[in-house]
Amino acid sequence: MASTILGIDLGSYAVKVARIEAGFRSAQLVGIFEARVPGASARSTQELAPAPYPGEAGQATTYEDSSARIAVEESPEDNDLLSRQLQALDLLLGELKTKGETVVTALSHGVTLRMIDVPLSDPKKVEQALPFELGGQLMTELDEQVVDQVLVKVGVKPTGGGEAGSQWLAACVDKAQVRGHLERLLRHQIDPRRVGSLALATAALFVAPAQSKRASKKNEGGLEESSLGPPMPLWVIDIGHHSTHVCAVARAEGKPGQVVVPFARTIPRGGLALTQALERARTIPFAKAELLKHENGLDDSSDPETAETLRRALKPLLRELRQTLSAFAARTGETPKMVYVCGGSAELRGLLEHMQNELDLDVLPLTPPPRATWFGGKEAAQAGMAHVSASLSIDTATLAKLKMPSFALLRHFSQGAPAVGLALSMLGAAAQVNFRKGGFAYRTDYALLKERAPYVAAFFVALLVCMGGWVYASMHTLEKENDRLSQRLAAESATLFGESKKDGAAVLAELNSVLASERGGDRRVPQVSALDLLELISRAAPEKSNKTDSRLEVVDLQIKPKKLNLKATAASAQYVEEFAAALGKLACVKGVQKGKVLTVKNIGTDGKPIDVKQFTLELTTTCP
Repeated sequence: MASTILGIDLGSYAVKVARIEAGFRSAQLVGIFEARVPGASARSTQELAPAPYPGEAGQATTYEDSSARIAVEESPEDNDLLSRQLQALDLLLGELKTKGETVVTALSHGVTLRMIDVPLSDPKKVEQALPFELGGQLMTELDEQVVDQVLVKVGVKPTGGGEAGSQWLAACVDKAQVRGHLERLLRHQIDPRRVGSLALATAALFVAPAQSKRASKKNEGGLEESSLGPPMPLWVIDIGHHSTHVCAVARAEGKPGQVVVPFARTIPRGGLALTQALERARTIPFAKAELLKHENGLDDSSDPETAETLRRALKPLLRELRQTLSAFAARTGETPKMVYVCGGSAELRGLLEHMQNELDLDVLPLTPPPRATWFGGKEAAQAGMAHVSASLSIDTATLAKLKMPSFALLRHFSQGAPAVGLALSMLGAAAQVNFRKGGFAYRTDYALLKERAPYVAAFFVALLVCMGGWVYASMHTLEKENDRLSQRLAAESATLFGESKKDGAAVLAELNSVLASERGGDRRVPQVSALDLLELISRAAPEKSNKTDSRLEVVDLQIKPKKLNLKATAASAQYVEEFAAALGKLACVKGVQKGKVLTVKNIGTDGKPIDVKQFTLELTTTCP
């Protein structure tokens, strides 16, 4: 059964939503949607916010194949960023008419990421020990943090020697932040199943289906399978409005198609710093500076002065990226083979070329990775999606040939890539953390069951022990009763036959033989007593007749050999007929003869006189 997954990126400049239709072992990206955050273009609420770009304020531009960019009107009444983000999200979800989807979101700020080496490999033991490893690196109390981790590598040799352990990417965030985030979302009828880290969102894009054949084998298009995958390790740099996320992606050892994040960092600098630099350098309003940035970018042929200003404003970010690159190389022993850039600021003209020159690495725009069956299906992946990764300049004829979504979906992929990664993280083992743990766990998620599993297991163990004790006690009681009856049988048989016998069936057979020989007929020990026969008659009596209580009362009962006489009263003559028919069906009853039915007076339960039917029945029995 197909389900819908929504990945929500609550950006400070725009809210992005990626919609994925997931089925059995299949998934399809059906849309990337965007809504501008009210007031995101202004430095403060006192300044006039510029019109959304492109278009005017309040105008929505819609593209084909469920890809859209929606602009919301500025509302300075609420200055809280999350409130303005949720305002944009409400408008966006209202346009999408969502209902019952699985929602995944992430935190962008306040998340601490650390690479931790522990001398353990068991995930359960690591989960217990990892918070204490982080305790010395945090400025706050450990009890105030939500901690989660994802595995990076096993078999890591510690620097001081000893047994091999494992390497983990740990993430922690303040509990108050998670609580406030969830409470605000719930007010808008949004209950995310997972709350992850936005810095790790893009890693899920590179999870590929495992290849069942050797990588050297060529597919139908003549390309080797290994050439369809991007070279790793690689970097994804998400340049947002306020911050930039760097996510390193590498292949998971021993897990074909899976990836890990051996390094991640958030730099508190983004596109907003570029606009502010233009505003100061050109002495122009903030809105005009932002429009100038988008129109010209770093292109000298368009506006050399703007390009130079932006290049100077990019120096601090590039310096941080170079430092991050050095730290990554020192820790992993290698440099990224490819750098992909996404985010709103990644679309600035000339930015990728400038970053490539400064970092001395291959820098490309982030597009759907090769072998991404969720973008266009398996046919698109096998038809040559490696060409898509290299350039955005693809004509519609090529797209139609590859059976991909329209160019509008591809055009918005760079900005919506983190949202797509969040949605994909629900489909498999992606390198993503989940802050919905403990008291924040999703109520219908297995996380809550896993948390209570020790208590549930202890309960069932105690239940089994109690049941075992009860069975043992019952068997012991039955054994005692069997011994008592065996002793009684031995004593009675010694009195009758002169010797003790413990075989009950043999004793019964011998008694029946003696009775038959002495009385000259088929006389045996009775198998059914008068009490047993009375119980059979009681069970056969109907409770009601025509939805009316029977009010059956036995006045006289005589049980004789082969015959039973019954005199009773009932509520109606119909009940007498049904009672007689029910008795005739008993195995021990050969025939039923009904006497006269008379109407007599009786006293009801309320003390008042009532009319009842008095009748007699004569039963011929055959039970031995």
